[in-house]
Amino acid sequence: SIFESIDEALKFPDDVYILDLSKKKLKTFPNEIFKFKNLQKLNLFRNKIDSIPESISSLSQLQYINIGKNKLETFPKAVTKLKKLNSLILNQNNINSIPDEIDSLYNLEYLDMWSNNLQHISENIKFLTKLKELDLRVIIFSNEEKDRIQSLIPNAKVYFSNSCNCGY
Repeated sequence: SIFESIDEALKFPDDVYILDLSKKKLKTFPNEIFKFKNLQKLNLFRNKIDSIPESISSLSQLQYINIGKNKLETFPKAVTKLKKLNSLILNQNNINSIPDEIDSLYNLEYLDMWSNNLQHISENIKFLTKLKELDLRVIIFSNEEKDRIQSLIPNAKVYFSNSCNCGY
């Protein structure tokens, strides 16, 4: 079952596999989440969270995280310690780079970064051999950069917006 409130979830901490805290006006990452050791899916979409604590790495069962539409300015490196992660959604933040540590997420299949301020994507993304989709829409890249990114992950479908700023 899906828990949509921390208070409800805290009554059955070991039974919490899916926690949906989207649109709760959260300004910080709720520390109570660390009580849910079996958590597999965490949805924090559309809040006002500006950082993800290092201790998120203790949630070793996490496979899916959605932190889209928040206030993140840097890529949450702590999530790169989550070895089971297969979907990471960080769209609509202000993240400016995908760091070298991305290579730890070797089970990642889906990375959604659309509408961020990406200036730099680490070469290490090439180690994500299971990656199927990378969404980089609404970010301006040169054609050279697009070619570089695609060549690093030849087996993944990469979504770009058109190079010209036609529609914006």
